[in-house]
Amino acid sequence: MPFLSIVFTYLLARYTVLGKWLHRDGWLQVLINRFAMSWPQRSVTFFAVPVACSLLVLLVLWRLPFWMEFLLGVTLLLFSVGRGDWHSGLANLAARLRSGDAEAVWLTMEQEGWVSAGSGEPGQGLWLAWCRHAGCWYLNRLFAVFFWFFLLGPAGAVFYRLTSLYNRHPQVAAGHLPSYQQWQWALEWLPVRYMGLCCCLAGNFTTGFHVWHQVALDTKLSSADFLAQCLDASLVQDNSVETLPDVDESIRLTLMRSPALDELLVRTEMIGLAGLALVILVLA
Repeated sequence: MPFLSIVFTYLLARYTVLGKWLHRDGWLQVLINRFAMSWPQRSVTFFAVPVACSLLVLLVLWRLPFWMEFLLGVTLLLFSVGRGDWHSGLANLAARLRSGDAEAVWLTMEQEGWVSAGSGEPGQGLWLAWCRHAGCWYLNRLFAVFFWFFLLGPAGAVFYRLTSLYNRHPQVAAGHLPSYQQWQWALEWLPVRYMGLCCCLAGNFTTGFHVWHQVALDTKLSSADFLAQCLDASLVQDNSVETLPDVDESIRLTLMRSPALDELLVRTEMIGLAGLALVILVLA
């Protein structure tokens, strides 16, 4: 049943718009705001929303009959996956960069935390920032969700998604609620290693696996930096040179390599899902 749920949900999320109806998180924003007003600076909001909702999902699924459990599980997994088309998101950012809006792209990635501290203006750090953004884009929308669904079922997928949404809430960003980024880092630690290994298999395995092996057990490396190193090492270089006159060298490098990065991530996605499906079939 987990195998069918993963395949069915992936097809629905990838090729239909049904997920968009479930990705309207206004109710969650209102709920967190109400808890924040009643208990500011308190941890009760996190335990009353992501934790309690996930436990409620677990209880409801446990009491439902087989087919109702399957349908609700697919619905909850579809809610947890995505938040936008993960394929078009990177293409839109590349289009902005190509149109000459490099500073705005850099500021966007800086605000979202993809730029390392002290990087300054766009330069040689642009490509690694791009890799951080692309890697975490796929991790947050796909890999971490399916990984925790594989381990803990729909409740695991929902808990990861609600924790991610909680940590990005404006009340948390403003400091009115405590952040649980360490919890999210812990939830991402295993999926990140799995995704990094899939990157090696999808690209240049020799160099990619060498880097993956070096940083796999690093408990201080952020998810974004781990994926950036694996993606950069696994990327199969394209020898063709695109004609981009009057463009900064760092932007030229990023635009030249971003199509190969997109292809690498698509192959990583396929290998990752196939790997989870294979393990499920073997354990069944």
